[in-house]
Amino acid sequence: MPELMISEEIHDRITQFKQVVEAVLEEPIDFDTYIELLLSRATDCMLADLLGTVDSDTLLASFQQLASKHPAVVYGYVAETLKRGQEVIDEKTRAAMKRKLGFRTPDNG
Repeated sequence: MPELMISEEIHDRITQFKQVVEAVLEEPIDFDTYIELLLSRATDCMLADLLGTVDSDTLLASFQQLASKHPAVVYGYVAETLKRGQEVIDEKTRAAMKRKLGFRTPDNG
């Protein structure tokens, strides 16, 4: 496992915050699992901070650029997400999505 060097102050804050996480989880958590959780959440939060204020057109353009560089990953992700979401997407929304892709639906002949 990789080692990280951090200041004593940050180490103390991280170590002491573990009790807060355990209080929320209502059970003890081992330190390695706790650090993994902490770092995972930190990267998600930092990405949200960076992208949270970006307008939807810019995000869409970025997503499209990513898809042009990594089509299998991006389009595979989109397909899987759509498949998982089929249970929650109502028929009207599903029909609208199909129309946008050029598929004929019963309501548009």
